[in-house]
Amino acid sequence: MTTLYYHPLSNPSLYPVFIAEASGLDYTRKVVNLQTQEQKSDDYLSVNPFGRVPAMVDDDLAIGESSAIGRYLARKSGSDIYSEDMREAALIDQWVEFVVHHIRINVGRINFNRFIAPMVGAEPDQASIDLGLRFLADNLPHIEVALSGDGHLHGDRLTLADIALVAAFEPQHVAKIDISYAPVLSEWLERMRQEPWYQAVHTHFGAELGL
Repeated sequence: MTTLYYHPLSNPSLYPVFIAEASGLDYTRKVVNLQTQEQKSDDYLSVNPFGRVPAMVDDDLAIGESSAIGRYLARKSGSDIYSEDMREAALIDQWVEFVVHHIRINVGRINFNRFIAPMVGAEPDQASIDLGLRFLADNLPHIEVALSGDGHLHGDRLTLADIALVAAFEPQHVAKIDISYAPVLSEWLERMRQEPWYQAVHTHFGAELGL
């Protein structure tokens, strides 16, 4: 049995959960209480010694890191959200890495300072917010071009790359990230959030916590 450890306010940890739903895997999910530092407990560290979410246990295999878990789940399911063809898999991976390193990280900067920092009593860093906004503005044109084709980052079907993009933008509304300058992406995100694999996880980001 596959078990995914995640937190509903952690967009990296939502990524493998979305993949499990989109690929039709039989799995269970467990929320890790980040407020009580459960991710640093001995029990959790035996699953993921990095002390972070997400993590996955599948029989005797335990791994962390969202991208690694995502690829494993996609391969295990045999779903066409990934590919057995090495060349096509590389093209999907390219987009996943682009999203993680140029989109998700900058959404994270903004989200931490606008949403998380006030919640935990930390001082927001406006310079970090400005940097995140600038890097998003620099990189979202590539996303706009890709989605303007067949409506997916790669090919004509849902892949890991698309799911990575949805997960990256999960905190969009709570962090008040304005992407109206990227209309194709804006409309696409709203459509993806109505998909069954998304709705099976939650109706919207933070719904589990009453946001």
